[in-house]
Amino acid sequence: MFDIKNWLASLATGMVSSLKVWVVQQILEAEQTIPGATGTDKRAYVVQRLDDMVKLPWYIEPFDGPAFGVLVDLACDKLNLLCGHDWASVTLTPEQITKVAAVVDAPKTDAEQTVAAATAINESASIDDRIEALYKKYGIK
Repeated sequence: MFDIKNWLASLATGMVSSLKVWVVQQILEAEQTIPGATGTDKRAYVVQRLDDMVKLPWYIEPFDGPAFGVLVDLACDKLNLLCGHDWASVTLTPEQITKVAAVVDAPKTDAEQTVAAATAINESASIDDRIEALYKKYGIK
């Protein structure tokens, strides 16, 4: 028998995962598109792009901007942790972007400890090494 509850849950999970990937892509694109802008301007740019692209029912519309802002902030925290604060020269593969998106909502302190542990093991840990360490702990199972 068809289980609509599980089907809807898997559909929602897929949409959220896709949204997180798109957020990471938009953040990196904003870095290239408006390089002289402040972080606040780039954040507003990404939130506006999300708001324009994701159409929600009218009664949810007042809340989507702040929700997108939180998602952008979480993604920026993880990108800072994994790639440093200068993203202008960062080029991530589609696979790396997907892995970063999968760990966007990982707890900040735990994520910092995981990346620090990976760096302690290998002082010259690459971006890929840091992404892999975090993904192994919090990624999609």
